[in-house]
Amino acid sequence: MKPQALSAVSPLVARKPPERVGDYAHQAIKTYTRHILKQEKGVLAHQDPEFLHQMRIGLRRLRTTQTALAPAIVLPKQVNERALKRLGKVLGRVRDLDVLHSWLAKFVDQVKLKKSERKVLRRLEKTLNKQRKKYLIRMDNYLHSQGYKRLVKSIKRWLKQPQYKSLACLPLRVALPDLQLPMIGQLLMHPGWLVVDDTNMTDLDQVHDLRKYIKGVRYQMGLFREFYGEGYKTQINNFKQLQDLLGELQEEVVLQTFLVKTLGATWAKKIPSLDRYLQTQHQQLWQQWLILRQPYFALNRRNALYQLFLQ
Repeated sequence: MKPQALSAVSPLVARKPPERVGDYAHQAIKTYTRHILKQEKGVLAHQDPEFLHQMRIGLRRLRTTQTALAPAIVLPKQVNERALKRLGKVLGRVRDLDVLHSWLAKFVDQVKLKKSERKVLRRLEKTLNKQRKKYLIRMDNYLHSQGYKRLVKSIKRWLKQPQYKSLACLPLRVALPDLQLPMIGQLLMHPGWLVVDDTNMTDLDQVHDLRKYIKGVRYQMGLFREFYGEGYKTQINNFKQLQDLLGELQEEVVLQTFLVKTLGATWAKKIPSLDRYLQTQHQQLWQQWLILRQPYFALNRRNALYQLFLQ
């Protein structure tokens, strides 16, 4: 069985989406929960990392629904941010190692290496495989745990007997701007936009936090995209471009942290080709980021962004 990607379009595949906020939340939670559970067998088989990737996507969208539509729904106490975050952390540790492995494999294919460097990279690969096995065991244990089973059972019980707040009866189209605009305001006022010094780790931490904000807004917009036009969908793609770019910068940080832990602070002397490659890539990515962020300081761009949600 091959993993099936979760459509980037809104979760509702019904011919006519629910008109009320509460009903829409129910439909979204149902869709994303089904997608998560559909990946379980493939994830536990450890054969295709795409199952794990798809399970994480379903979880992100479930968490987005929980956050975006919180004013309308009352979920069981077991279905809280802490429980969903724990699942995300368990899955994320394995996925991060897969990304690192893929990054290094791509580097080896693109760069001519000395024999001594290849030897060091084989050592890194062995370390990655060892860590992956360790985190796979932890992931498997959690997916078989009573805590995970209680989480799934609680969601299924809520889907059969959903509980809502009074705002659940609001027409969705009426509520859409109010559900989304607060997050856009927080995003545009994030200090990470102002960072220009890529040598200050504190500043880079702010940029990494900004990436998470962008990702959150993008997923929230994806939840409602079928109610808007092409401009809205274009902005989702623009946010994805920003997220992907900042994600590549963050991968560099994760990789260098791994290199220091595995090879020590002088790792660059052991793999000078990798050090040069990272420096060149970082400069290119950072310059792209400085260019792509610039339009978001313009008043007309910010006003146009707000207007997208009022159409």
